[in-house]
Amino acid sequence: MVDTKKVKENLQRMTNRVSATASGKVQPHKHCRVCFRPIKLSCEPRVCTDQACMDRNVRDEKNQKQMRIWMFVFLGIFAFSFIGPLLLR
Repeated sequence: MVDTKKVKENLQRMTNRVSATASGKVQPHKHCRVCFRPIKLSCEPRVCTDQACMDRNVRDEKNQKQMRIWMFVFLGIFAFSFIGPLLLR
């Protein structure tokens, strides 16, 4: 059986939580890119102080840089394969 009193209490608690955040009572903040914990607005890079989050952020930035380089290399090869024959005519 469903306890209606408990359901109503949970519903009331959730609506209070939502109305509190909607009215602006939550301080402005950012979230960590890795673990999504709230952090200060001034944090740059956008990670918390946990060492695992910092290490993962550094690793992710290196991977993004490497992927960006490879994307430009393959784009250059692809573009040259179409433009090269036109220029050699």
